[in-house]
Amino acid sequence: MAGSFLAGCAAGNIRSAPRRGPAPPPVAHALFDPYAPYASAPVIWKPTVAPRMQLGRPRDPVIEAGRPDYENAPWSINQQGKKAGTF
Repeated sequence: MAGSFLAGCAAGNIRSAPRRGPAPPPVAHALFDPYAPYASAPVIWKPTVAPRMQLGRPRDPVIEAGRPDYENAPWSINQQGKKAGTF
């Protein structure tokens, strides 16, 4: 009986497990660590530099129109208070 078990091994029916697909492609960023803690990358932020005279506010019709004179409008509280008598 032991001979029959050993005869099965000699026939070559035992082999290593097959690979589970093709090998992965090389990593584009070899030093990238997906498990690194937040903000651990050595990055230095530099603000953009622009001449001060070239900076300007974008055109906005609401800003260019100006603010209505709500304080001196005929329906405002200030105008109503002027009409009331003084005590």
